[in-house]
Amino acid sequence: MNHDIIRPMKQNIANYTVVINKEKRTGTKKTCYTAFVPTLGIATDADTLEEVQKEIQSLIQFHLECLVSEGEKIQIEDNNVLVARSQVSLPHNAQIATN
Repeated sequence: MNHDIIRPMKQNIANYTVVINKEKRTGTKKTCYTAFVPTLGIATDADTLEEVQKEIQSLIQFHLECLVSEGEKIQIEDNNVLVARSQVSLPHNAQIATN
């Protein structure tokens, strides 16, 4: 009688902060979205918000798989990450870029 116990593999989950900005493509007036993962130092862009969210998810997964295949350690984001905006006064006569 076979008494092997099948145990599901434990899957580790990590959360990463993704900064998404709506921008203009360089040299055009066309809108795009950029996504940046500060902890991993990776970024991508796409034409729509939905596309950039899918692209950055795929890029994160690809990046982590590459690190594992190269024997590198994966950087995990600290659970105490604080994302904030900082209000500052602009210098007098500053030229303001608009998107």
